[in-house]
Amino acid sequence: MSRNFKPAMGSGDLGLTDLLGGRRVPKTHRRVKLNALLDELSALLGLLKTGIRDRAEKGELTAAQAALVRVSGLIAGMKGNLKTETEALEALIDARAETLKPLKKFILPGANETEALAHLARAKTRICEILAWELKAKAPAVYLNRLSDYLFLLALKSARKMGS
Repeated sequence: MSRNFKPAMGSGDLGLTDLLGGRRVPKTHRRVKLNALLDELSALLGLLKTGIRDRAEKGELTAAQAALVRVSGLIAGMKGNLKTETEALEALIDARAETLKPLKKFILPGANETEALAHLARAKTRICEILAWELKAKAPAVYLNRLSDYLFLLALKSARKMGS
């Protein structure tokens, strides 16, 4: 984005906004709603990063935020796929799952702030995934499904780091 970015004030005052390619749609359009939720999810991942001490995990969350930009682009009409991003998450999930003991009970978030934020981000991710499926946006939906799994495992690790 250029340094002199200035919002086009008033262009959305009639309840319309642009998708990629110049198509004007109501701000209540499902694609616009999903992109707003993806923006919120990215901000939530940013908040989660503030509680993560491990550099690799911070990098993983930054990569997820970058992938969410691509997801938003696809939802708005950009061409492309998320194969690389999805495969990267799958590798992280496989590596993390190997180090955790099997679950014996349901998880109630709240062991610590970082764990609770990871669960909150996971829940928001699931909402985004559901909307992606409604839009028949398979690649974004699959990526979001993997991100939800990754965030669940990150939450488990965060809870166990604190002895919960």
